Formats: sequence, structure tokens, C-alpha cells
Amino acid sequence: MNFALEASRSRHLEAGVKAVLGATTRLNLALFEVATEREIVVDTNVGGRSTFKNAGCTRRSGLELGRESSLPFGLEAALAWTLLEATFHDTFTSGAVTVPSGNRLPAVARNTLYGELRWKHAPSGFTLALEAQHKSRVAADDVNSDFAAGYTTANLAAGFTQSGGKWRLSEFIRIGNLADRRYAGSVIVNESNSRFFEPSPGRTAMVGVQAKLGF
Repeated sequence: MNFALEASRSRHLEAGVKAVLGATTRLNLALFEVATEREIVVDTNVGGRSTFKNAGCTRRSGLELGRESSLPFGLEAALAWTLLEATFHDTFTSGAVTVPSGNRLPAVARNTLYGELRWKHAPSGFTLALEAQHKSRVAADDVNSDFAAGYTTANLAAGFTQSGGKWRLSEFIRIGNLADRRYAGSVIVNESNSRFFEPSPGRTAMVGVQAKLGF
């Protein structure tokens, strides 16, 4: 246990613009910066047990860009991109190792990209959607000695919706990781035996029914 651990303190700055292009497209752009003092980080990670410490100042800055468009034939498209620079601003020690200023914060992807193409058949209430997501590689520890590789996955979703009176009934099926890719979806930060990587599930399927009653 670390009884000397102090609360962190952050300053958030954000500015953004929104635009409507014609009757079919919306754009969103946001710029942001988060400066944190006394950042709380993982000090040790042994056998599933973690201890924490303060690591000086960190910086997270970047942008978020999104676009949503209505297309012909009942199609809708969405695209979102996040660029995030997350680094240690101060040099500090982690165990017997010195972590230099400028190192990347572990478990934080620099680039995240999401896209969706959705089709809706209004008369029947049927929808079909194809989603894709990409994440760039992430550092596994404070010293950036190893990285989990970036990955791209795709998902497929379909469903029906019916409305009657105050009731709304939806049936859906969702297939995740459509191509059954093998990749590390998360990392165990600063794992003492360098067993950093946690695998994500392969292809998954989910079927469900949802009922809503309005008042």
C-alpha cells in the first residue's frame, strides 16, 4: 500500500465547431487538452495485484472529428476519428527504472477510427449495419519497452422494429469480430513478468429482444 499517494488534479480545455452541409451531412470538430498534476499511475503489477504512485505531470491533447451523412436508398454513414497524444511531461522513477519525459502513457492509442454504414427499410422496420473500428498500437508499460499491435475489426448487426400503441418491440442479432481476428484488446500495465497482453474474444454472436412501453 502507498499511504503517500496524493489525489491528482487536472485542467481541461476544449473548443469545437459544428457545421451542417446541406440537408444531409453534419460535421463536428473538437480540439482538447488535459493537463494533469500528480498523475496516478501503476507502480507495480504482480500476480493480478496492483500498487499505485504519483508520477508528476502528464499531457493529453488531440482532436475529435466526426461526420454523419444521409445517403440515397435509405443508407446512413458515420465516421469518427480521434487523435490523442498522451505523454508524461515529467521524468520520474518506476521501481529501479527511470521513465523519461515524453514517453507515451501506456494503454492509450494515438489513433482511433470508427466507421458505420447503416441501411434501413422503413416499411418493414428492418435495419442492417456494418461497423469497422481501428486502434493504433499502445504502450504496455511506462518505459515503452513493448507495445500491443494495432488492430482493425468489423461487426455486423441486423434487426427489426415494430410499433403498436405505446409499445415498441425490437429483435436484433449482432456478430462481433466478423473476421474472427486474434489480437490483444488490452494490456496489463507494468506487469512484472512482462505478460502484458490480454487477448480479445474471437467471433461472437448475440441475439436479443427488447420491449419498450411509452407513457
